[in-house]
Amino acid sequence: MRFKVPDSMLNVWLAALMAGVLFVDRFRFEPRLIIAACAAAAMVCLLVTWRRKNLTAWLVGAVIFFAVGGLRFFSADSLPPDDVSKFAGQQIFLTGTVREEPQSKILPNGMTQVRFVVDAKAIKINGAWQKISGGLILTHYPTDGDALPDVRIGDKISAGGKVKLLHNYNNPGQIDTVTRMKANAITARMSAGKQGISVEAVDGNLWTKFLRTVAAVRQHYRAAMSSVMSSEDAAAIFAMLFGGYAGLNPELVEDFATTGIIHILSVSGAHMSLLAVATAILCGMLKFPRAVTFAIGVFVIGSYAFLSGLLPQVMRSATMGALVFFARTLDAEAEGARLLTLTALAMLLNQPLLLFDVSFQLSFTSTAGLMYLSEDLRGRMERLPKFFSEAAAMTLSATLASLPVVVWYFNRISLSSVLANAFVMPFLEVVIVGGLLGGIIAALVPIAGKIFFALMALTFGAGAELNRLFARLPFSSVQVPTLGLAAGLAYYAALILRRPIILLALAILFAVNVLRVGGDVEVSFVDVGQGDCAVVVTPHGKCMIFDTGGVRENVFDVGGRVVVPYLKHENIRAVEKIFLTHVHEDHAGGTGSVIKNFPVGEVITAGEGRAQYAAVFGIAQEHLPPMHAAQAGEVFDVDGVRVEVLFAPTVGSGNELSNVYRISYGAASFLITGDMVSDMEAEILRAGVNVQSTVLKVAHHGSKTSSSENFLRAVNPRCSVICVGYGNSFGHPRAEILERLKNLPTKIFRTDRDGLIKFRTDGTNLNVETYLKAP
Repeated sequence: MRFKVPDSMLNVWLAALMAGVLFVDRFRFEPRLIIAACAAAAMVCLLVTWRRKNLTAWLVGAVIFFAVGGLRFFSADSLPPDDVSKFAGQQIFLTGTVREEPQSKILPNGMTQVRFVVDAKAIKINGAWQKISGGLILTHYPTDGDALPDVRIGDKISAGGKVKLLHNYNNPGQIDTVTRMKANAITARMSAGKQGISVEAVDGNLWTKFLRTVAAVRQHYRAAMSSVMSSEDAAAIFAMLFGGYAGLNPELVEDFATTGIIHILSVSGAHMSLLAVATAILCGMLKFPRAVTFAIGVFVIGSYAFLSGLLPQVMRSATMGALVFFARTLDAEAEGARLLTLTALAMLLNQPLLLFDVSFQLSFTSTAGLMYLSEDLRGRMERLPKFFSEAAAMTLSATLASLPVVVWYFNRISLSSVLANAFVMPFLEVVIVGGLLGGIIAALVPIAGKIFFALMALTFGAGAELNRLFARLPFSSVQVPTLGLAAGLAYYAALILRRPIILLALAILFAVNVLRVGGDVEVSFVDVGQGDCAVVVTPHGKCMIFDTGGVRENVFDVGGRVVVPYLKHENIRAVEKIFLTHVHEDHAGGTGSVIKNFPVGEVITAGEGRAQYAAVFGIAQEHLPPMHAAQAGEVFDVDGVRVEVLFAPTVGSGNELSNVYRISYGAASFLITGDMVSDMEAEILRAGVNVQSTVLKVAHHGSKTSSSENFLRAVNPRCSVICVGYGNSFGHPRAEILERLKNLPTKIFRTDRDGLIKFRTDGTNLNVETYLKAP
């Protein structure tokens, strides 16, 4: 007798598996405790439901999958003792094998950066060699006159340097890149030392040779495109064909994000479905049976996945695209939905860390929307033109299903996505299919290939220009409040049960979040790495920022990629004032991105001058908001929150010019000290300034040049916050400064260990919570 597990039961088991992963991630239970607890729960379920076999299968199956999810997470999250990350903080000489194509780019400072993904094989430490495992990111900066290394997949590479752990910017809504890397067996990073890298060519096995051939084919495409079109167009079309953001125009990327078609710039399920549909149209013209059409479509999807490098995210996209193609081609939406559940179960059983990967979350929810919602939406739009209703139904179904994920990470909804999918995507789909054909034509008849790629460039230009027009429409994209876990679950319940009343309640909740009326003052010290940033939100939702972080290693825009996303996550829509302690990049460098993304009422600065700040912001002086150099004794009031300028030096340079601000609300106060040095601390005390405060932002990231004993005793803080970068090269915070703080005594918080540190106060009571919970 055959027993078929109902689809609803499979969905419950999938939910139980996910719950087990999340539970163990949150509470870090030992495997034996998980097994014991779940065994007890399974026995209880058996005793209660032993006469109702169907219910027993539901409950016991859910408990088993919960336990399996927890155990698989524990296993995947644990690293072997010889993993390269175990040597973090140590100076080593490493040899390994190049896993992927090297990625090269020119940095804003003119330097060249080459990035390798390396499977570590052995290290030399303290003069002795030992075998190791695991993957790491190796970064190399060739010096002037050095030729770029000729490195292929599978070659042996060696370099010396200090091993560092991967580290997130630990703030709410930030994408978890560490877990994403870990799911791909990458656990550490290292910059090659002054001696650079050495490469030894390796012949490689059959698989390695195949990957090199695929890489050579991609380079053929890049070279063929670059010969007939601008570098920006070539980068964009290459990204659409094979993924990767190298060389893309930031304005183009922002426009695509605004209209909700950013996924087209990386290999996604939509690419796979597009190629399969093109195959289906051709097969339909040739009168092939559906089963043959499906088989050919799967072959095309598989071939494209190989050509795109068989990266994990490509394989997930190929799987999701094949499922959608299966459902559409064979009119088997129900079986397609079942296969989606089974595929998700298999993926998470194999690698449970995928659950924390935003690309997996978006792929799964979008595909589920296409499976469960698109047909119903298409039926409701039957009176509209078919080309529009088809695009609208697919866009809305994917958008509705992925909405909580999109809102959590990006805090915006594209209202122009239907227009972009209906009118822009046809241009881009022609470019994708035509671009792949163009590479074949260029290999056979080079001159014909150039003509073909020139036509693709014109087609892409037309689509990009139309998309730019849609992106500039009023309300093309709207900022929305963050949807928490409970609200997200309620939203999916409403979607599954088709209960509009729940959606209405959530809309009201959104409105309450937008129209914040009364509440505590929040002071959040944002994790911006080796820099400072504090965000103050007043009782009625007005925002002030004290320092804005900067640009890391001349590459990573902390303002645009950390501070701005956090502000959007907190539903900030305008910034009343930005208070900068001084012009140094790790304190002021993120201001330009804030100004570009939010209305800013005023920028309060130190005395370095408007021109210096404009250069650090990366904004022409005529486009700056009102700016004002702070004067000692000035007081600002924003919604009942008082900001005093306690110190504003006019003589000196660098850290000596750091302003000192005190934020007060009722009896609670926060002292913002920038990079103030001990000589300036002594000057403040000699002037008789009262610096006593509830919370101290420790000066200069805990450097020994600041935080004198006399100054710390004068402040006498209940809590002290050190804004400091994880594994920074300066040795911050210094041991002697930590010792002084402990002797006050004061409770010490650090952004490198605690992530974001948020204080809430009603003017009397003070509560604090950290993004990273204490173990």
